[in-house]
Amino acid sequence: MYEGRPYGHRRVQDDKVAQIRGSVYHGGLLLATDGGAATVAVYDGLGTDGELIDYFSCAASAYDRHSIAKGIAIREGIYVDVGSNVDSFVLFYDPSLE
Repeated sequence: MYEGRPYGHRRVQDDKVAQIRGSVYHGGLLLATDGGAATVAVYDGLGTDGELIDYFSCAASAYDRHSIAKGIAIREGIYVDVGSNVDSFVLFYDPSLE
């Protein structure tokens, strides 16, 4: 995932716009609680009506990590829809185009 410089990262615990347009999305890391399966959906938009660009899913006490080396240029914003049983979700982005 590393291409010679660090990406920005942001921990997201609730449904929200986590990054503004002009950035580049590079993936994320989902950690599930021991209470059950966890999901997180990531959209290019200001809500769930935006374009789905990534989806994370894992069993209880497990993790799911996605890495997109070239990234996805964001047109609207990065909206993160956090499901249940999420212990932690961290998204990786390049803010250089902000």
